[in-house]
Amino acid sequence: MATAVTEEILLDRIKSGRLVEDSAHATERYIEGLKRTLIVSADTELISAPAYMNATKDFSTLPSVDNYITVMGIVQDELGHAHIAYRMLRDLGVDTDELVYERRPEKFKYPYAFDVPLENFTELVVANGFYDRAGFVLLSDIHQNCSYGPWKRALVKVDREENFHLRHGEKWMKVFSKDPEK
Repeated sequence: MATAVTEEILLDRIKSGRLVEDSAHATERYIEGLKRTLIVSADTELISAPAYMNATKDFSTLPSVDNYITVMGIVQDELGHAHIAYRMLRDLGVDTDELVYERRPEKFKYPYAFDVPLENFTELVVANGFYDRAGFVLLSDIHQNCSYGPWKRALVKVDREENFHLRHGEKWMKVFSKDPEK
């Protein structure tokens, strides 16, 4: 028979550098906090995709077709990041079909900035520069300090992709600031 995990056992595990690999290694409090954090992360990644796609609906705001392809790559990355977090939630016993498809829109948890529509490529790259900087900083911090092994490992990929997104935004903000006509 397995020993029930107490806060003390959990903290000893984490302090010794061992990761929490599943709910059998954690307390209910730890798992509930992890679920709340994963929901915010997943919802934010999911809601960013249509926001970024909306910014490309008017092709005349894009410098070239290459920019459209880059943005679609970013959208694909964001949906992949959402999938990772929702998959972990499912592994923790959350009904993710209900969470994604049955939840009322106002119950999604994401930064209110995504409620402001991105209307063109310029707004999209500013969003990449700022929103993805925030995401990169937040997820990098979680990656460095996370004790939940599956998420810590998944964030290696997410961290690289978020870095690409923010570099994309920063590059184009520099271009636009040099030539306001672009």
